[in-house]
Amino acid sequence: MKRNYIYIVLSLIITTLTSCDDYVDIKTEGMLFPEETENYRFLLNNTSIYDKSYSLVDIASDDIIIRDDHANYFENNYGTSAYYRPYKETYKLADSIYFTGEPDYEINTIYSGLYAANVVITEVLDSKNGTEEEKVALQGEALVHRAYIFFSLVNIFGKAYDATTATTDLGIPMLTEPTVDADITRATVQEVYDQIINDLNTAIISGLPATRTGTEVGFPSQASAYALLARTYLYMHNYEEALINANAALELQNTLLNLEDYENTPDYSWPRRIQNPELILSKTSTNSYGFSPTLLSLSDELLNLFDLNDLRYQLYTRSNSDMSYSAFTEGRSLCVALLTGEARNAGPTVPEMLLIQAECMARMGDISGAMNSVNTLRQARFRAEEYVALTATNNEDALVKVLEERRRELMGKGGFRWFDLKRLNKDNRFAKSFSHSYLDYTVTLEPGSDRYQFPFASNLFINAPNLEQNP
Repeated sequence: MKRNYIYIVLSLIITTLTSCDDYVDIKTEGMLFPEETENYRFLLNNTSIYDKSYSLVDIASDDIIIRDDHANYFENNYGTSAYYRPYKETYKLADSIYFTGEPDYEINTIYSGLYAANVVITEVLDSKNGTEEEKVALQGEALVHRAYIFFSLVNIFGKAYDATTATTDLGIPMLTEPTVDADITRATVQEVYDQIINDLNTAIISGLPATRTGTEVGFPSQASAYALLARTYLYMHNYEEALINANAALELQNTLLNLEDYENTPDYSWPRRIQNPELILSKTSTNSYGFSPTLLSLSDELLNLFDLNDLRYQLYTRSNSDMSYSAFTEGRSLCVALLTGEARNAGPTVPEMLLIQAECMARMGDISGAMNSVNTLRQARFRAEEYVALTATNNEDALVKVLEERRRELMGKGGFRWFDLKRLNKDNRFAKSFSHSYLDYTVTLEPGSDRYQFPFASNLFINAPNLEQNP
C-alpha cells in the first residue's frame, strides 16, 4: 500500500497530541505510547479536539436563507475574504467550498479527535497500572467519540443510508487505527454504519457512568451511547431499534428546560452547557455563526412553522437588524449564541430523544404515544397559559406534526435539517426540492442530488490520491 502519513491524512495536524509531551512519549513514528493507564485519561481530557461538530453543514439546508440585503453587505465588506468564503460557498452549494490547496480546517480538527480516540481504543487495554474496569471504561469513552465522528461525517460526505444500496454507496475514510501506513480510500456507507453500531454497543457495556453533568458533560456516558444509537438507527430507518435506544437514554436522563423561566434572562446569562440538564453529550459547533456577516438567517418556510407564542420563536430567534447592528434588516436569525455566550451544540439531547421517540411511535402506528412525547417537549416551550396540546387524526397526521416539531426544535443544531432532508428524500411523501439564491446566482437542489454529498477539500488528495471525490 502507498505510504501516507496519517498525521496529514485529510490534512490532519495532530499538534494537540504532540504538545502533550508531559505525559506522552513518542516511541515510533506516528505511534503514541502513553503506557500508564492514567495517561489515557489525560488524553481523553483534551476536549478541545473531541467536543467539535462540522458547523458548515447547517448553512446548506432549506432552513437558512441569505437575503439580498445580507448578500450585498457580505459582498461589499467580505466578498474577497478567504476566511469567510466557505460560509458563502456552502450556502451556494458550490462544487468547491475551499480554494485550491486550502485545508478544510473543520475536518482537520475532527480527524484530530479521531486520531486521539483511535490511540485510546487500540492501546488502553494494554496499558500499565490501571484496573481492567478503568481501562475498559476509557476505551468506551473513546468509542463514543469515534461513533459520533463517523456518524456526522458519513452523513455530510456520504449518501443517505439506503439498505438497498448502502453496501456500494461511498461513505468516508474510516480510520480505526492510529497508523501511518495506509492507502486512504472510502469505506461504504454500510461499513461505516456497522462500525458505529458496534462501537456504541461496546461502549454501553464498558462501565461508563449512567450520565454526565456539569463540567463532565463533554465526556461520554451510557445515556450518550444509547442516544447516539437511537440517532443512528433513526437514519437507518430502523424505527424499532431507534425507539428502544431513545427510551433507554430517556430512562437515564429526561429533564427539560422550561423556557418560560428564562424570558427575562439577559444575553450571555442563559444556562451554559455545563448547566443545561437537557444536554446528554456536548459537541459544539466549530463556528458560532452568531454575528454578521455570518448569521444563520432563517428561511420564511421555517419561521412560518412557528406559532408566534412559541418561546423558541420569541427567544431563540431575533431580527437581523438586531443581530447585524442594522447592517441589514430583512428576516430573523438564530440567536442562541447570544443567549449562552457559547457555540451551538450538536450533541444528543433530551429533546432529540423525545422527538426520536415520537417519530418512531408515529411510524409504528402509536398515535397517542407519539403525541404524548411531542407534547411533553412542547409544554416546556410555551407559557403555561398559552400552551395548547397537539393532536393528530391518523398516523400520517401524527408523523407530519412530529417532523415539523423536529424542525423547530433542532434548527441550527449540527446539521439535523440537512441530514433529515437526505433521509426524508427516500420517502416520496416528504421528498422536496429547494433553492438557494445569492444575488443573481440560484441553485436548486433536487431529491437525491449529488450535491447532498459535500465536496472534499482539494488539498486532501495530495496525500490521499486514491480518495474518491464526490461528483
